[in-house]
Amino acid sequence: MRKLLLPLVIVGVLSGAVAALSVYWLLDKPAQSVQTVVVPVRSARWQDGPGAAGFVEAARRATPSVVFIRGYGERVAGEDFWNYWWLWMPRSQRVYSAGSGVVWSADGYIVTNFHVVREASRILVTFPNKRTLEAQVVGADAGVDIALLKVKADNLPSLPLANSDSVQIGEWVLAIGNPYNLTYTVTAGIISARGRNLNLLQGPLPLESFLQTDAAINPGNSGGALVNLKGQLVGINTAIASRTGSYVGYGFAIPVNIVRKVVEDLKQYGMVQRAFLDIEVVDFSEEGSPELSADELQGLYVGRVQAGGSAEKAGLRTGDYIIAVEGVPVQTQAELLERLAQHRPGDKIKITYRRGGRLYETTATLTNEEGDPTLLRRTIYRSEKLGADIVSISPREAERLGVKTGYRIQNLRSGLLAQMGLSEGFVILSVNNRVPASPQELEEIFLHVRGRLSIQGIDAQGRRSYFSFELR
Repeated sequence: MRKLLLPLVIVGVLSGAVAALSVYWLLDKPAQSVQTVVVPVRSARWQDGPGAAGFVEAARRATPSVVFIRGYGERVAGEDFWNYWWLWMPRSQRVYSAGSGVVWSADGYIVTNFHVVREASRILVTFPNKRTLEAQVVGADAGVDIALLKVKADNLPSLPLANSDSVQIGEWVLAIGNPYNLTYTVTAGIISARGRNLNLLQGPLPLESFLQTDAAINPGNSGGALVNLKGQLVGINTAIASRTGSYVGYGFAIPVNIVRKVVEDLKQYGMVQRAFLDIEVVDFSEEGSPELSADELQGLYVGRVQAGGSAEKAGLRTGDYIIAVEGVPVQTQAELLERLAQHRPGDKIKITYRRGGRLYETTATLTNEEGDPTLLRRTIYRSEKLGADIVSISPREAERLGVKTGYRIQNLRSGLLAQMGLSEGFVILSVNNRVPASPQELEEIFLHVRGRLSIQGIDAQGRRSYFSFELR
């Protein structure tokens, strides 16, 4: 037993000695500096995000300026057995529409989509405080899908306007409106794309260059506000891309810079003053043009320059590539249209273009529909009985169509012309082989003719059309 204890005692003594020497060595060694490591509490990915406060503040600022719009009217209905035998017997049915709008100015001007009030003869506007006022249509343009309304009120809460040219893809936005008649719904998303053309709007001069967003937009949001996180108006919600009629991730809004110009035109001139460069351009895609170089894919190819027009006077030729307008790059026709839509006839714009591999700059003076660098002073006849605005076509359009004169249907609403199957942008050439001398005479013919009624004209696609009815 003693023989076993002796080795254990020796091992214990040696272990204690080693431990004592180790402690002495550590205490005797000078202290070293310790490096501090800082670990971020939150991910840098969210460092610049809006946060809940940003959404709340933007919604608080914007919602008082978004209104609920209801439209009441009558639609002429006659799609029955007698129509099959060309015996047009008009009947009427009540029409109800609902959408959203935005207070444009404190003195009672309100902006919405034209399609929200297209068929309305009576329009009611309800504010967030539940106050309801009747509104009148000041002006409208189906080619932009904007209607300007007016209510008798002062000190309304209008929205400050953003610069939609500065809106960036990926920027946070809120869509505010009344989907499914659910008053004042706010959804959040980002700007997904710019300059979208959906071929949605009707007429001979449609203007489409939409902002695309993934903020949820549903039926009833039309005419509502798309705002940034500062509570500034970025665009007017207009459309969704959907196979079901409900939101699936693609919403579209009219940029506010275009809306601003349209509103000013409707207030000052009663019509939108469209500006033209008198040019036809083609935007190429890499898939569709594999033989083109990277440089050739940049910009818009000039396919045709109208003789004596704005572009020709500025020195542009077929084969040039337009790179930028007013310093803003353009890559698609929709982007070029967006640039032109912010100007009026007579305005001068700077164009950057490429020719033979070199860049050049020139200044072009924009023209109106008739090819002149002046504002149009055309009279628009608003016919409530026919349900449309009637405008005499310009000499340039008459020459293009190969006719002497005609009357274009604009801002088509519910009424006699729509029931007859005439469409937005249709040009009436004659009625019962009679060429009217004025829009008023055209209205008189339609309202007083009995028996057979024949209409000759040209549709918005430039095709000759013929309609015949037996009226009673």
